[in-house]
Amino acid sequence: MRQTAIIIALVIAGFATPVLGRSIKDQPDSPRHTQRPKAHSTRINCLPPSTTLDEVVSYGSKGHVTVQRKLVQLQARCRNRKLIDAKGREIRFHRPSCWGNPPADYLEIQQRENEELGRLQKRYTVIVFGCNPMIQ
Repeated sequence: MRQTAIIIALVIAGFATPVLGRSIKDQPDSPRHTQRPKAHSTRINCLPPSTTLDEVVSYGSKGHVTVQRKLVQLQARCRNRKLIDAKGREIRFHRPSCWGNPPADYLEIQQRENEELGRLQKRYTVIVFGCNPMIQ
């Protein structure tokens, strides 16, 4: 009688497996088995060294968009140490030059940067960093 009570207590606690070979916590009706759907994981281990998740991608009056939020929007993940989006395209980052007072040749610099951005966009999903309006 005492052994039966101990076995029943262990089964209820989920430490022993019942006759069917599954513990109570593995059974679908168990409250321990129900799990909420996980939010998109934001742990990205393959970011370029020069980029952090808390950097601002775009500035707005209703709030700033960070790299982390943008990667979640793109459903980014790591594959073979490369950052890819939901479509399987590699994600690259582009930082245009930002000036408070532009240099004399700023039009040439912008043209080169725009050409580079065009080449990147043909092959990759590109996240373009915006300039902080406080320094312009």
